[in-house]
Amino acid sequence: MDLHGWIALATLVLATILLITRWIPIAITGLSIPVVLVTTGVIREPKDALVGFGNSAVIAIGGIFVIGAALRESGVATLIARGLQRVAGRNEVGILTLMMAATVVLAAFMNNTAVVAILLPVGVVLAQRSGVAASRLLLPLSFAAVLGGTISLIGTAPNFIVADHYNTHAANVAHAAQYPGSIGVFDYAFVGIPIAITGILFMVLIGRRLLPTITTSDRIAAAQLPEQVASNYGVPNQLFTLKLVDSSSIVGRTIADSGIRNTYGLDVVMVRRPAALGPRWFQPEPGLELEADDVLYVSGDDAAAWELCETELLQFGLAEPGAVGELLGHGTTLAEVTLTPHSPAIGRTFRHMDFRKRFGVNVLALFRRQAVMRENLADIPLELGDAFVASGTPRSVRALSAHPDFVVLTDQTQVEDVTRAPLAVALLLLALLPPVFWNFPLPISAIGAALLMIMTRCISQSGLRRCMDWSVLCLLVGTMPLGLALEQQGIAAHAATALTGLSHNPTLLFAALFSLGAIFSNLASNAAAAVIMAPVAAQVAFDVPGIDTKSALLAMAYGCSCNFIVPYSQCNLLVMAPGGYQARDFIRVGLAASVVMAVTTILALEFL
Repeated sequence: MDLHGWIALATLVLATILLITRWIPIAITGLSIPVVLVTTGVIREPKDALVGFGNSAVIAIGGIFVIGAALRESGVATLIARGLQRVAGRNEVGILTLMMAATVVLAAFMNNTAVVAILLPVGVVLAQRSGVAASRLLLPLSFAAVLGGTISLIGTAPNFIVADHYNTHAANVAHAAQYPGSIGVFDYAFVGIPIAITGILFMVLIGRRLLPTITTSDRIAAAQLPEQVASNYGVPNQLFTLKLVDSSSIVGRTIADSGIRNTYGLDVVMVRRPAALGPRWFQPEPGLELEADDVLYVSGDDAAAWELCETELLQFGLAEPGAVGELLGHGTTLAEVTLTPHSPAIGRTFRHMDFRKRFGVNVLALFRRQAVMRENLADIPLELGDAFVASGTPRSVRALSAHPDFVVLTDQTQVEDVTRAPLAVALLLLALLPPVFWNFPLPISAIGAALLMIMTRCISQSGLRRCMDWSVLCLLVGTMPLGLALEQQGIAAHAATALTGLSHNPTLLFAALFSLGAIFSNLASNAAAAVIMAPVAAQVAFDVPGIDTKSALLAMAYGCSCNFIVPYSQCNLLVMAPGGYQARDFIRVGLAASVVMAVTTILALEFL
């Protein structure tokens, strides 16, 4: 190995140290690598040093960031979380199984960290409701996100990087014999699904016995979710459905002119209108004109609701048991609100503040001195210590939370408009199905779906600015020329020779590739590990007859996703404080989980 080879190796070692220590930002470390390689002559052609900027993997991962954020912001993840809350009982095993399964499904298509952030409040609430310590649920939640990322091409960055390496070489006629076919969107699922299943089984049967039981309540400070707010204030018991018929006197009138609020003291929470392709749902804007066959979801006193029906000729009905969940699924949310200590609202009434018109929300109940009040709320002067439940769109609730006079107590991570969730799912399929069935380039498909999600407002402009993990993208841009340099300088071949010199047994080589990927991933970055290790895995397959190149690369890719042990990885870091964990908890459970994942991966690859 000549001087340039040693410089490339030294660059790898130094970059690894900087990634571990975080002495300088990750993005700067990544972007410095091509500068060093060109300056020292390790890479002679500038275009080779800049290969990361135009790489299809980087472009596709950028699009995947947007798609994942849109799935979150449009409410797809929230709907799954709400369904999980409804079906989970008080049994620890049942809760753990359902929560991990839901996390795996989401993590197959979303950024792992985002999935944990979405479901973390749900895990805390499930712990509170069931009496199970949060420390028994949150670490498995983090691990499940890692497991889910192994299922699809877009589940985690190493998967796409390895697929891009394989498919790029497969397109080269000179490499066609070593790289037959291609790695598609769901080729990872053949091993990823067994990994997820065995991971869940391990955690349910064995792993949970290694978890601590931390019951100190002050470790967890979780806000209420909309469903909890509804239950605490008895909203389901005060929710009625009123159907307009042709003879109803308020047909053709607006909600403001109907007198429902001012005359009868009732609040319209939502309007459901029949349509050819299924019912349409409308927010109760004052100017919304009512039509025959409309169903009004109203909250208030039942006697007032009966009076309205008898006077205006409407059909009275009790809201079905799942009505609150249905309303939450069609653009309405509930929030518990209280007053700030020096709020000018103290002593004033909702009517005097013109609260509905000003903030676009209805007040459904008021809590004062351990009592819930539901009648004549518009004319009750507010007092310090009062709390009330408001219904409205997520946007109106966020506007209320931004006002200095009020404090919204409801968990804002779960307050989302889910009306665009079906569209977001359809666009996700648009990103996945063309590459699966028509061999359409995934980067183009992902970017196209991301653009459509932006145009259809499945993701907001602020969400778009936040969704890009620039440190990951910059690290990829920098490590790709480093991977090329290691390959050109023969370092990858030397590493492969060292591995094959130990054994030609496929099982042992798969285990070695998995272990190296896992070690590098836990020490530095899973994306960087995949870039650096891909040439090594391919060279091992080339040197040892009987080892398939795709299998060798997959073994390494799954190893790069094996991030259980280090407590400061992003997913583990999110659950560390809420669960009250110590570093030893991640090491103890993570080591066992890593062994289970390694064994499952190797056995599955043997039978591919």
